[in-house]
Order: sequence, then structure tokens, then C-alpha cells
Amino acid sequence: MLKIVAVVKPHPQLQYKTATYGSPKFLARENRSGLVILEQEAMAMIAVQVVLEKLASFVAEETRFLGGVRGGIVELQDDLYSMKSFLQDAEERSESDQGLRAWVKQVRDVAYDAEDILEEFMLRFAPSPGSGFTHYLRNSYRSIRKLSARHRLAVQLQSIKARVRAISERRNAFSLNRIDMPSTSSATVENWQAPRIAALYLDEADVVGIENPKHLLVSWLVEGEEKLSSISVVGMGGLGKTTLVKKVYDSHPIRRSFDAHSWVTVSKSFAATELLRVALQGFLVTANEPVPDNLQSMTDLQLIDFLRNYLRRRRYVIVLDDVWNVNAWETIRYAFPDCNCGSRIIFTTRLSNFAESIENTSHVYELQALPENEAWTLFCMKAFRGEHKAVCPPELEEMSRNILKKCEGLPLAIVAIGGLLSKKKNEGLEWKKVHDCLATELKSNNDLESLRRILQLSYDDLPYYLKQCYLYLSVFPEDYLIKRMKMIRLWIVERFVEEKPGFTMEEVAEEYLNELVNRNLIQVVEMSYFNRVKTCRVHDLMREIIQMKSREESFVMIANGTRISNNEKVRRLSIHENSGEVQSDMRFPYLWSLLSFSSHHSFEHGFRNYKLLRVLNLDGAPLYSFLPELIELIHLRYLSLRWTMIRELPESIRKLKYLEILDLKRTFVSSLPAGITQLTCLCQLRNYRHSFQSSLFFPDTHGMRVPSGIGRLTSLQKLGSVEVNEDYELVRELGKLTSLRRLGILKLREEQGMDLCYTLDRLKHLTALYLVSLNKTESLQFDSLSSPPKYLQRLYLKCSLPALPGWIASLQYISKLVLQYSNLKSDPLKALQKLPSLVVLELRQAYAGEELCCDPSGFSKLKKLGLHELDRLRRIRIAEGSMPGLERLDITACTVLETVPDGIENLKNIEDLVLWSMPSTFIKTIERYRGEDFRRVKHITTITCD
Repeated sequence: MLKIVAVVKPHPQLQYKTATYGSPKFLARENRSGLVILEQEAMAMIAVQVVLEKLASFVAEETRFLGGVRGGIVELQDDLYSMKSFLQDAEERSESDQGLRAWVKQVRDVAYDAEDILEEFMLRFAPSPGSGFTHYLRNSYRSIRKLSARHRLAVQLQSIKARVRAISERRNAFSLNRIDMPSTSSATVENWQAPRIAALYLDEADVVGIENPKHLLVSWLVEGEEKLSSISVVGMGGLGKTTLVKKVYDSHPIRRSFDAHSWVTVSKSFAATELLRVALQGFLVTANEPVPDNLQSMTDLQLIDFLRNYLRRRRYVIVLDDVWNVNAWETIRYAFPDCNCGSRIIFTTRLSNFAESIENTSHVYELQALPENEAWTLFCMKAFRGEHKAVCPPELEEMSRNILKKCEGLPLAIVAIGGLLSKKKNEGLEWKKVHDCLATELKSNNDLESLRRILQLSYDDLPYYLKQCYLYLSVFPEDYLIKRMKMIRLWIVERFVEEKPGFTMEEVAEEYLNELVNRNLIQVVEMSYFNRVKTCRVHDLMREIIQMKSREESFVMIANGTRISNNEKVRRLSIHENSGEVQSDMRFPYLWSLLSFSSHHSFEHGFRNYKLLRVLNLDGAPLYSFLPELIELIHLRYLSLRWTMIRELPESIRKLKYLEILDLKRTFVSSLPAGITQLTCLCQLRNYRHSFQSSLFFPDTHGMRVPSGIGRLTSLQKLGSVEVNEDYELVRELGKLTSLRRLGILKLREEQGMDLCYTLDRLKHLTALYLVSLNKTESLQFDSLSSPPKYLQRLYLKCSLPALPGWIASLQYISKLVLQYSNLKSDPLKALQKLPSLVVLELRQAYAGEELCCDPSGFSKLKKLGLHELDRLRRIRIAEGSMPGLERLDITACTVLETVPDGIENLKNIEDLVLWSMPSTFIKTIERYRGEDFRRVKHITTITCD
């Protein structure tokens, strides 16, 4: 039975050119008519494209740099262009053709190998900076060595070219079409349609829990306004959208209330003419009316005119099932007139924001996963249908629940996997095999084919740049909460993110993330108050699928205890908590990325065998010192040592000259060596940790001392946190880092105020600023700040302030403001309440007065307000109309506060009131039924006291 739960809510004739955005860039194909086509294909296409980008860079270099290898590079470029033109057709057909799949893999592997050769050549031959006689001698010596290296490169290129041509010749066996020739294969459409048929024809007895959502949808359709309106039913594949809507569509109230009915299943590669034809045929057939003899020959305009005339005086309902793109609706919308007859259009879609693109949307119905108890009932009905009352035997319950956990409440998965298990012997080992090898079962077991197709459709529909981002999520362990910024940083250094004029790489990457969320491929676990994804995860079954595809495509390998063959060219390796040690005999000479999520993996064999490594994530690894062999990883772009016990970095860190991100957060590194100033590619340098000393409630921040010359790192966009102490020159030197967007400075002194203002005046791109004085009584002066960073969004001031700086009130984009130790005499709410973008405000030991007041219409965007350790505060007044969107109010250790804020009863959207270390007399005033102020807070969803 299916249970549904919902909540409302160049080829020789072609010229190639590189578009202005891309890293790797879009490869645009331009034909002789000037038409530019952006190719968007999957992993082999991406691999070839990246190599073509590097080859283009090579060809653009001076002839002296390339020497005698330039001709070989141009020939390889032409061969790869020709091969790439056949890849789209090959990848579309490789799903069902084993030989073709092997051919695509060969293309991908040779592209990866070519990239390795080119990357090493580029890094080793890049001109070294410097001047003088010593530099001349060093470069002369390097030039002699380059002659040998060029010869070696020429030999390697010849080998690659021979492989490319051999692979290219083998394509003739598969009758492949070029990308400028349309594919006529119908296999994709057939494969897409097959899994949907079962959802349309489920017996009523096999559908459980459908009555409530069914009645709600029926009421939305039958009742309401007379104008044409639409309902969108939204959710990830497998939730039962089609099943639910089909039961509604077939129900007696809908048949009785509407004059015309039609159901259209929308293909991903839809044709407008076919959609119109199916819609018209549906209306006519359900009304027992004759279908025109010339239906198949009608043009789009004829079909639209026919439909408009037919529907003009009828109340109609039409279902557009499984819509993947709003264009599917835009191409046919004019066929459906609004005659003020109460007509309705129903969409089912996996796109969360689809309804935003539809003008006449009246309702959105969002399906949710089954709750645990109902999922268990459905699972038992399917898995134990041969047992008395479908009861799970006690000896199988633990394993059954572990298997069910992987379904995560997805009805289609529960039904499919339950059905598979019903054919197995009721033995623990049999069921354990299914649990441990679910990815293999999904791939090869016919009983799960429908489930796999439904789930994989969402992945198959992704553009190429999102496919690689989504496959990359397979590196994260099961049930791992993925932090937004962690994921974004990794996507960027892996070169998955395209450059886009006017946007930072992080902003583009966040667009990618939001698109994956919108497609219901990523589940949001927590949203921030700024309406941004904070943490997220991947559904377990989708994770099984992308892990399987990642291994098939040599994209990511998971070290999970299974032996890795020496023949496998592992490019990315992820080590999880229970993986055990990586095989000691494995060399991984082709490895690009190594990500460890284990706090036990010792890396006792070091990194000497990983010479091509670009990304190294060692978060939480048991490392007590910086491993010397890390210095030899000259390709490194990303190095994270977060949560390790490392205390210092070597001077030789300067050798990692292509490092872009160095993450030392929560390590014990307190000082950086002078060599760090030679890492001119660094974009992010992060190092801070916390301890509780000055406050029981809020941690102190400890940063790092940086050497003189830090101002040379002009690519830095994030730097934090820097301890300046008495170094006055350092404060001014930070002003040279004009690309900074986030900056943290600690241990500032009062007399450094002018230097600080000098620096801030020059950092025009800052969006986040964290300033902390030497101690809580140390005052900072901002009087000489003439031009504060106008795009500042987050500001933390932890210092004594004689008065609130006037420029704060002019920050139009500030969304989070934290004031700590300010000890202000004047009410800060009065000064801050007109800030148009302020969402979070925290006052920590920041006010020495007795009363805080907020005027009507103040804090129009505020969602969270925190008032902490305000020792003299006795009363808070919130005027009616102020803080209309406040969701959370925290009050901590305000020991003389007499009562909850006056006007708290007017905060209609408040959900959480959190009270920490408040006196018992205060708590008694809001006790249920007995407290005199209980009536003022009873509308608040959650009140937490400690």
C-alpha cells in the first residue's frame, strides 16, 4: 500500500570560442551563421572541456614557453574537439549500452590523464617571481631543466594523442551522431514513461492515508473564486504526487463539478504540439466526443484555436503531470482561456519554486515524507504480507528498521524495497545483504528498477555544472549535516563553479545550491534568519545513487573498508569515520582530492604518493604537528586542518604557492611564519578559536599573529582573526588588502583608533567586520572614519564605546549587529530602529541604562533580538507596530528586569522566548495560569527557561 502525507505550504566545420564567463568556462560552439550553442553534458563532457580549457591557455602562451611542444598541443586540441562533438549522443545512449558506456569511460579517463600532464607542466614551467643576479642564475638553471621536461611532455603528449585517436576510431562501431545532429532515440522517453504508469493505476486498496489530502485538494478545486486558477503539488520524486492527484482527478466530486477533463503527462523533452494534441484528445475522449480526423496534422495555432473554442463556455480541469520546466506551461498557456467559470489547472512538479512562475497560482500543496510510525506500518504491509497480520518477526525488527531508515519516509522506496524483501527468506543475513548493498540492488535488481528510474530522473535532468556539484556530495558521510560554506568552498576549489560577471564565486556557488534545493535534490536541515541555507543533507537513497555513479565515473571513491583495485585511477577519495585505514599498499598517484571525515584515521603512511593532490581536507584528524611531506604537494589549492592539534606551521609553507584556501580554525596555531606572505594566490586565511573567560555566556575569540608583509596577499577575500597587540604598522598594512570581504581584528588598543579608521576607509568591499579590543574596558574611537564600508552586512564590535558611532545608523545593508562591552549610556534601540535591513541584533553588556524603548514602525525586518547581561535594565517597551517580524527574543542574566517587555503581546510572529539565568521572581510572572503576565506570552509557541 502507498501512504501519502502532506503539509500545505571544433569539428572541422565548426569554430569554438570561450565565453566571457567560466572557470572552467562554458565552451561555446559557433556555427557559420553565428549561432552560439552552450553545451551542457555530463562527466565525460566536463572532463574533455576542462582539458580543452587548459589547451587553450597553452596555445595562448608565448612560443618560447611552449618550445617544440606547441604543435603537439594544437593537434591534441583538434582531436579532442572532434571527439567532444560525439559525446552528447554517446552519453544519452550509454545507460543501456555496455560497450558504449566503456567507450565514454575511455574518453573520460584519457581526458583526466591529459589534464594531469598539462597541470603539472603549467605549474612547473610558470615563471618564478624575483630579480637580481641570484634570480638570474636560478632561472638559467631552471631553463636547462625545462629542456628535458619539454622532451618528456612531448613524449607524454604523443601517448595521449595515440590513445585519443584510437578511442575516436572506435566510435564508428556505435554509429554516433554529432551534437549538431538531432538524436532520434526513443529509449529515453520510454524509460521515463514506464515508472509513471504504476502510479496512475494503483488500486484504492494499495493507497493508504490519502483521504485527508484528497479532500483538501478537491475542496480547492471545486470551491473558491470563479476566475481560472492553478494548484501546484510539489515534492521530490517518489513521494506520491502523481498517485494523489490521479485519485483526486478520478473522484466523483471532480467528475460532477467540471464539464471537461484532461490529463497530460509532460515529458522532460516536451514538444508543445504534442502537449496540445494530448490535452485536446483528453478533453474530447472523456466527453465521448469525436476526435478530428486531422488531429495529427494540426499546427500549434490550429490546436490552440480549437482548444480555446472548445473550452470557452465550459468549466474545465486539466492536470499537467510531472512538469520539469515552466517553459512547458508557457508554450501552451494560451490554449486555456479564463472564462470565469471556475476552471482549474493542476501541476505536479519536483520544483519548489515552480508556482512562483505561474501567474494564477492559488494554492501550493507540499508533500512530506511519512512519519516514522506510518512508514513502519507501510513497510510491514509490504515486506511481511505473507505473515499473519503483516507483523515483523522480532528477530528481523532491528535490521528492518535500519533498512527503513534508508528510505527516509519515501513511500515509493518503502513499497519497492518492502516488496523486494518479501521475496527474500526471513533470515537476518539475507536482509543484511540488502541493507549493506543497497546501491548494488538499486543498480541491478529488477524489483527496484522503477524506484531507481524515478529517483535518477532528477539527476539526469541537471545541467552539467550542477551534475558535478551534486555528485560531489557523495564525499560526505551518511547523515552528515553539510554546512553551506564548507560545500561552497569545496565546489570552488574543485573548479565546478563558473565565473559570472558582477558576482563573486561564492555567490554563484550559492545559486547552484539554491537550484539543487529547488529541485528537491538537497534537503534543507536548517535555514538562517537571513533566509539562507545553513545546513543541508542528501536523502539516503539519492546518496546511494550518486555514490554508485561517482564510483562508476571515477569521480569519487569512498574508503569504506572494501578493497580498491590497483587498476582504478582514483581521483577523489573520501575517508569516513568507520572506514578504517586506507590500504597501505595503495599509492594513489592520480589523486586530486582527499577528504577525511574521520577523527581516528592516522595517515601514518603520509602523503608522499599523492603528488597531484589539489584538495586536502583533514578536519578533526589526529594530527599533532604539520606533516613535512605536505610541503611537497605543490598543486594544493585547498588545505583544511580545522579541529586538529597542530600548533605551528613551517617556514617552508611558502612552497605551496598555489594555495587558495588555508583553514586553521580551532587549531592551536597562534602565529604564522613569514613564508605565508609568499602565498599570493591565497583568497581565504582563517584561524580562530574560542574559550570562556570574560563571560559565562559568550566565548572569547583567540586569533593569530601575522608577519610583516601580509599586505602582499592582495587576493585575500577573507582574513580572520588577526591579533595586532601593539603593532601599529600592521593595522595600517591591512588596508592594502583591498579585496577583503571579511575581516577580523583582535586585541585592538584605544590609541590604534586612527590607524584602524585609515584601514577601514580603504576596504570598500567589506561585507563582514569583527573588531575586538584588548580587554572589555578598552575603548575604540571611530571619529576619524570618513567613509565606512557601505556594503557591510555583519558587524561585531566587542569593545567599550563612549557613544554609538553615528555611521552605524547609515549602514543600509547591515543585517546582523552585535555590540558587546559597549556600556552605552544612551538607548541603542532608538539609534538603530530605522536600519532597513537589520535582521539580528545582539546587545551583550552593551547598555548601562534602565529602560529600552522601540517606537512604532521600528525594526521592520528584525527577526531575532538578544538582550544579555544588561545589569541595570528594569523595563523594556515595545510600541505596537514595531518589530512586526520578530521570531525570537532572548533575555539573559538581566538581573533587575522586572517583567517581560511591555507590548510583547503585540508581537504576533514570535515563536521563541528564551530566558537564561533570570531571577525566579521574573520567571514566576509568566508561569502558566498563575503568573500575572502569562496572558501576555501565551501566544508564544515555545518558552525556554533555565
